[in-house]
Amino acid sequence: MNMTIFFTSSSFLLSICQAKTRSFFICPLFLLLMLFSYQSHAKKLLLVAAEASVPTSYELDGKQKGILIEVINEVFARAGYAIEIELKPWARCLKEVKHGIVDGIFSAFVTPERQSYLTYTNEILIMQSQAFFVPLHSTITFDGDLKKMSNLSIGVINKTSYGPILDKALKDGMFNRIEIAQSSKSNLLKLIAGRIDLIPSYRHVVLSTAKTLGLEDSIKQLNPTVESIPSYLAFSKNKDFSQVIIDYDNTLKSMKQDGSYDKIFKQYF
Repeated sequence: MNMTIFFTSSSFLLSICQAKTRSFFICPLFLLLMLFSYQSHAKKLLLVAAEASVPTSYELDGKQKGILIEVINEVFARAGYAIEIELKPWARCLKEVKHGIVDGIFSAFVTPERQSYLTYTNEILIMQSQAFFVPLHSTITFDGDLKKMSNLSIGVINKTSYGPILDKALKDGMFNRIEIAQSSKSNLLKLIAGRIDLIPSYRHVVLSTAKTLGLEDSIKQLNPTVESIPSYLAFSKNKDFSQVIIDYDNTLKSMKQDGSYDKIFKQYF
C-alpha cells in the first residue's frame, strides 16, 4: 500500500467518523487495524536458501528444517518482521536475489561478484569450515598445498563459493577436471560412485548429508582444512533494506549473547 494513499484514506475516514457520533468510537479502531495491516505487509520479507543442505536448510516430511532456518526465523520473529523462506537450488537462489525477485539470501560468502548485487548484513550468520572429502579407502592426502592436488578431479556445487583460496584455484583451472552438481547430495553420490576424486564442502553439511544417505562410514575428511569462512544473510540491492539490516544485526547479536543461538546449533549436533 502506498503511504500517501493510506494517510489520505485515513484522513477521509476520520473525518467521516467525527461527523457521525455513532461511528466515532468504532472508526479509530478501524484505522488502527488498517495501520497494523500496512506495517505487517511492509515488513514481510521473502528469503531464499539452498535446498537439501543438511543440516542448515532442508525439508523433512514437508516441513522446513535446519540450523539456519531456525536461526533466521527466530531472529526475525524477535525483530518483529514477517518472513517467508523458500528453498531452491543455490544457483537459482543467487539469480533471483540478483534480479530482485526475492529480498534476501542465506547463507552467502562475500565475493567481489556478489557484492555488486548484494548488501551484506554485518553480523556473521555462521562460520563455515571448508575441507576436502574423499572415499574412505582413498589414498589421497592433503598437506595444505593445493598445487599438489592439480592432477585430481573435483566435484563442486553449481554457483557455490568455497572461499577465496579454493575459488581462486577453481578459477585458475588448477584441477584436472571439474564436475558440477546441483546439490550436496548429488555431489556426494558422484564421489561414492567414483566419478570424481574428491569434493570440497562445509564440514557439517557433507557429514550430515552422508548420514542422511547412510554413507557416513564411506567418506573421510582430509586434514588440514582449507580455510574457515564467515557466511552471512544478504539482501538484494534492488531495494533499501538498511533498517532491516540494523534490526537483524542487533537481534542476532543479542541471540548470541543470551545463548539461544548456540542452543539451536546444539540441537543438530
